[in-house]
Amino acid sequence: MEQGQTTILSGAPDTEKGAYLAVIASLATADRQASEEETEYLTALCESAELSEAQTQQVLAAGRETNDSDLQRNLDVLKHSDLRFSLVTDLITFAKADQSYTQGEQQHIQLIANHLGVDQNQFQLLNQYSDQAAQLEDPQVAASPNFLANNGMQQKMQNAGINTNGLLKGLLSFAGPMILASMLRRRGGGMMGGGMMGGGLGGMLGGMLGGGGGMMGGMGRGGGLGSLIGMLSGGRGMSGAGGMLGRVFGNRF
Repeated sequence: MEQGQTTILSGAPDTEKGAYLAVIASLATADRQASEEETEYLTALCESAELSEAQTQQVLAAGRETNDSDLQRNLDVLKHSDLRFSLVTDLITFAKADQSYTQGEQQHIQLIANHLGVDQNQFQLLNQYSDQAAQLEDPQVAASPNFLANNGMQQKMQNAGINTNGLLKGLLSFAGPMILASMLRRRGGGMMGGGMMGGGLGGMLGGMLGGGGGMMGGMGRGGGLGSLIGMLSGGRGMSGAGGMLGRVFGNRF
């Protein structure tokens, strides 16, 4: 990995990192196939997580064609991992990013949280953390231990059994735009001046980083954002995952 590149999921086992990203890919591209640009972004996430080739292929496969049993298996991998708290926080943040957090989306995320063994108190704390982080101008601040300590969340989370060090390892909702920007910079070749910035990944970056105030505005709510990038930037939320989750969890809505 190149010096200065944004890293995610640091210190977690390879299988857990792969499962985490595969779940995100599955939910973001539920019942459809990731586009070429989305696949490139998934690849960048895998690189940032320093995934093995085997786990990278698993994540990309989840974006191409999600199998319901694979989604459940990946969730099972995270049941006893501290990354389960990061995943739930990410999903809450994604769903709220378009400022339209529907009851259906909340039910979907609650189903996943229940499956992962995240209790109601823990869920409410993660929801509160997401709300506080949404007010920040710089999303990286939300992934800082100082942010948790200064707003009183760290002690509350620790008392509730949430490992805050593990929580801060994930949080793609905060790191995602920086990862995409880093990937574009590494490619060089005038991509910031025309070329790629006019469409494809550059257009996605513009949608994710442009317009609005605060973190959620900064991550973008631009039109035309679809599937994975739309989920990561608030354009799609969890709205497309209902059918898949219904099949996996037996329509317990």
